[in-house]
Amino acid sequence: RRITPLTFDVQDSDVKVPYQDGFLIHKTKDQVLTNEECQMIVNEAEYVASIREWTRNRHGNFPTTDLPLVELPETLKFLRFALVERIYPMLQAQYGMFLPDPTKLRLADGFVVKYDAAGGQKELKPHRDGSVLSFNIALNPASEFEGGGTWFASLDDAIKIDQGQIVSHSSALLHGGHGIISGKRYILVGFVILEGYDSWSMRFYNQVRNL
Repeated sequence: RRITPLTFDVQDSDVKVPYQDGFLIHKTKDQVLTNEECQMIVNEAEYVASIREWTRNRHGNFPTTDLPLVELPETLKFLRFALVERIYPMLQAQYGMFLPDPTKLRLADGFVVKYDAAGGQKELKPHRDGSVLSFNIALNPASEFEGGGTWFASLDDAIKIDQGQIVSHSSALLHGGHGIISGKRYILVGFVILEGYDSWSMRFYNQVRNL
């Protein structure tokens, strides 16, 4: 599968929470994944879940109904290219003014989450992630559910995205999965670290966690 590269600059995002020369929350204005790419990921996740079931206990105090990328071989193969060609360049454009070496961004964990208003997980309580940057990609159209979005304490509001769009943010910001009241919502979540910069990462985390 050929992955089409994309180029980004800060003007390609709606931004929130100013910090130094940039912002700590970005919402892409356009799709970063196509509808077809998103649907491929949802299809594989549901197929694998029909055999192994969704996991519900991978994230300690804040578990999600999810499947890790290591259990989704087609998605993992696609993401290896999409990260390099699209997602890392996007994050570098959005957060490069903070990072000591933007080329050291690495995906530490990735997984597909399913919210289901009809008897499944409907929301995710406020929490902080244990990485430098986090992102989530909407995998199905917003018309397929009511509610949803990523809620941020900094905004006291939820940011909603449509299929193929991405919300990215500092992992230290208090945030949660805003509840859905009907339908199903699928997202791909990524936790991104800065390889080789553990001390800097901890300082950055503590500097921004209460913004």
